[in-house]
Amino acid sequence: MLSNNKTEDGFLLLGFYEYPDLYVSKFLPFLLLYLLCLLENIVLILVIYLDLSLHTPMYFFLCNLSLLDICLTTLILPRFLLIALGWRLVSFLQCLIQLHLYIALQCLEFCLLTVMSYDRYMAICNPLHYSRVLNKKVCVLLAGVSWLYSIIDPLPVTYVLSLFSFCSYREIDHFFCDLMPLLKVSCGDVLKVMTIIFSEGVILALISFSIILSSYSYIILVIMRMKTAQAKRKAFSTCSAHLSVIMTLYLSLVCVYIIPTSDDHSNGKKPVALLNTVLIPILNPILYSLRNKDVKCAIQKLLRGKQKIFQQTLVFPP
Repeated sequence: MLSNNKTEDGFLLLGFYEYPDLYVSKFLPFLLLYLLCLLENIVLILVIYLDLSLHTPMYFFLCNLSLLDICLTTLILPRFLLIALGWRLVSFLQCLIQLHLYIALQCLEFCLLTVMSYDRYMAICNPLHYSRVLNKKVCVLLAGVSWLYSIIDPLPVTYVLSLFSFCSYREIDHFFCDLMPLLKVSCGDVLKVMTIIFSEGVILALISFSIILSSYSYIILVIMRMKTAQAKRKAFSTCSAHLSVIMTLYLSLVCVYIIPTSDDHSNGKKPVALLNTVLIPILNPILYSLRNKDVKCAIQKLLRGKQKIFQQTLVFPP
């Protein structure tokens, strides 16, 4: 039985129905995780903005990555928490918008990580030309093109899905409107959507992976030629956080979208998707701050400045 009344019927997000105690016992922890993610990324953006020594291309792109993480968790976690409160119904328009933005943010992460790999290549392999090539205008242009491309990229998929008919039961076995669970309740030409997604995904993934691989191939060659162990450690330390984020992103996306599973075990991908949308945005600012001396020094400097202002206010009240 088909149903075309999309705007009125909507969809029912099942969430983690197989774990009924999850929402009861974990609602507050997930809410705290969401607030922690917002706090971490906002603090990192503020630290980079307030410290002039961090006004470099690397930290400019890192600010964009933190803004992406804020958008991603805000897109997913509030809906997850609403399901915990029993509000499972989502309209067709809301579902389509969430899907479009989710695909866009995933594309944006690929773009930003690719640009950041090029930034590391220039900083380590061509340090004399680094400031000239990656100047302020170029950095803004790269970030702007990344955001614009990511917003436009999912348009063919969302347009085709907007024309679909959906089955009458309309139960989505997920905690947000992801592509594959949505296609399972559709009655349209799934092959067309899969062809579009596969074509766009392969093009983006191949270009991104090729640039990242070639950049780090040159970086490794340059690091291996360095004479002292200290110089090698210093050069590699500037790339370690970026490499950790890349590996985590690729592994999580492979587990969710590429590794095949039977329908009876498809719910095993939901915990991985939850890690991808919650854990990675929390880990990113930790990886880039705890393992980065410049950021740690900037935080300490700002804290000392705030403490000095507070002490002066106590000694010399207005």
